[in-house]
Amino acid sequence: MVKKDIPVTKFRWYSWILAIVLLLVGGISLVVNGGFNLGVDFESGLSQRIQVAPAGLSVSYSGSEDATLSITGSSLSLEMRGSEGVAVTLFKSASYPTASDLAAALNAVDKITATAIDGSLLTANLLSGYGFPATLSQEPTKLNFKATGAVSIEEIRSALNDLGNVKVQTIGASDSQTFQVRLGIKDNDTQSSMEEAVRGALDSYFGKGSVVVLSSDYIGAKFSANLLSSSILAIIVAMALILVYVWFRFKFAYAVSSLIALLHDVLMLLGVIALFRFEFSSTTIAALLTIIGYSLNNTIVIFDRVRENVSLNKSASLAAQIDKSVTQSMSRTIMSAVTTLVAILPLAIFASGDIRMFAINMGFGILFGTYSSNLLAPTMLYWISKAQKKANVVQKVVTAE
Repeated sequence: MVKKDIPVTKFRWYSWILAIVLLLVGGISLVVNGGFNLGVDFESGLSQRIQVAPAGLSVSYSGSEDATLSITGSSLSLEMRGSEGVAVTLFKSASYPTASDLAAALNAVDKITATAIDGSLLTANLLSGYGFPATLSQEPTKLNFKATGAVSIEEIRSALNDLGNVKVQTIGASDSQTFQVRLGIKDNDTQSSMEEAVRGALDSYFGKGSVVVLSSDYIGAKFSANLLSSSILAIIVAMALILVYVWFRFKFAYAVSSLIALLHDVLMLLGVIALFRFEFSSTTIAALLTIIGYSLNNTIVIFDRVRENVSLNKSASLAAQIDKSVTQSMSRTIMSAVTTLVAILPLAIFASGDIRMFAINMGFGILFGTYSSNLLAPTMLYWISKAQKKANVVQKVVTAE
């Protein structure tokens, strides 16, 4: 517990100047970068996560049963499903260390034909992707292995350059050879035609079957426009409901102060997203709405303490009551922020994709929400309350005259 009250109102100008400077940095970043890095949710088109990986093995099946290949970790599994039941054969990398060894083992299975394209590739580097588990047929299915060489992002861009509106980003560590490819929609484009175009361009540049599609998402123009408008509406409705709720529970000054603080949190998080070129997707909207709720909860706790202190000691100044209330709530606020950050930190470090971005956005949002609820919302309440008091005095003077 802090023994001396924190002079929040005394340093109110410094708090707001820092907030405004950071908001300006975010705004400038947005302009310089030409807008947000929109995800496929809000920017219609095709989004694929690809990995450059050489084909090391081709497998075909000439029988009448259902034969399925799947890859789990560093092992290959062959499932044969027929009238007599299901037979599963597991080929572990410890037993079959290279693609040549794996091909020989597969050829020992009846009606399975396996050919080693590059027999030196390691079975431990088998890569599962889009289309796996794969149903085998007489048409060969190629198995890819993690690349040992380095493919630069410039090579991916060169390979897809003829397709027009293409954006490429590196995913994860550079040695993973994983990239995010986004392709804008042209007239008469469909998901299948766009996927074929990307596949053809990559096969032509790197060799047929040397690129694995890990995921593929397609969003039409109409759907992306509707999603964007619905997301904006969701944030506006949330802010409006918060204004009504706080106004009803407290007073108008409290409601406006909390709304301005929440608007700060939203703009600050958008500024960080623009500055670091994080992807702006439906996950971002979920993080924004979550942060609004988190920050509001902190603000309500502090405002409730302000109202209680004002009613208990009406002779003390509002500035002193605000400083006292923030100080009394500080330990609770710090514990809430720290425990929440500790919970999401592993997701931000070890997770991937949308979950990781949600955790990163939440981390920044918690910091901004803690700052605004302890420094910005209380000082805004102080300013608005002083302005209201001054207006009431002037109105009484005018009425008396």
